[in-house]
Amino acid sequence: MALFLKTINMWNFKSHLLLFAMKSFGRQPWWLLHIESSILASVMSSLGGYRKKTVTDNITRVLGQEIVPRLSKDFYRNFCDISFESMKMFSASDQEITDRVTYSRSGLQLMNRLYAERRVVILAGGHMANWEMYAMTFSQKIPFETMALYKKLSDSMINEEMKNSRERLGLKMVEISESKKWMDDHIASHENSRIAIGFGFDQSPSNPYKSWWTKFLGVETAVYFGMEKWAKEYNAAVVYGAVKRVGRGRYDVDFRLVKEHAVESDNGEIIDRCLGELEREIKDAPADWLWSHKRWKHNRPAEMDVQQRRFECKLDS
Repeated sequence: MALFLKTINMWNFKSHLLLFAMKSFGRQPWWLLHIESSILASVMSSLGGYRKKTVTDNITRVLGQEIVPRLSKDFYRNFCDISFESMKMFSASDQEITDRVTYSRSGLQLMNRLYAERRVVILAGGHMANWEMYAMTFSQKIPFETMALYKKLSDSMINEEMKNSRERLGLKMVEISESKKWMDDHIASHENSRIAIGFGFDQSPSNPYKSWWTKFLGVETAVYFGMEKWAKEYNAAVVYGAVKRVGRGRYDVDFRLVKEHAVESDNGEIIDRCLGELEREIKDAPADWLWSHKRWKHNRPAEMDVQQRRFECKLDS
């Protein structure tokens, strides 16, 4: 028991130290953070950065080996920018953050209309540019109550700090394993609930046998089906949140209607349409997608069929 407690105390010390370092680093001005980001990105692209093999393999799989040197260099600048900006989130004022994320007029008009119609909205999105700054700010820009699903970090102390930081502008973050119960309880206790639920849908599912298999970026890919399942169960309107970098630490967001009434869609249609929106984003700004994610770590089981795409956006078109 004494050894166990000593180990726990040492782990807590390391967590405190890491949090202190992250918060201290993030107190630097934005311009200095981006200079340091550029330096680190140059080192990472030259000498080998975070998950360099995964980044290289993913880019090669989708776009070919000849584009790897240029795109990986640009990707690491994006990666370092969003990493340093995430540390800035601990100390940046609410106004600083909201001023750096601009929302399109047409997108806000769409969300206001859906709110007036007392709709449940599924907000789909991928890991493009600084999706965390988008996730933090959208609750300030739309009239809905907002909730987002997330996966807990292994370090409970850092997880709690990150969660508190991201929730401070009004977003409710619910762990994936608890999200369905939370949603059902919310719907039961709120008549004509008007809520927008954020779904990041472009990570690799843990179980390839319980996934929707289709082509994404021209590659056989396992996709989470939960977003479409939720949309149909609650007859939600499905909206895609597209994030575009317009400067260092500055982003534009555009809400795009995917499906007005999810129950009126064919099986797999919502996933297909959202993948098409993400492909369109990647085509416009390939370096801003998270190429370091192990997106294609699963091979398709022989008994799983590849579903055909109807709304694909090909990168070479």
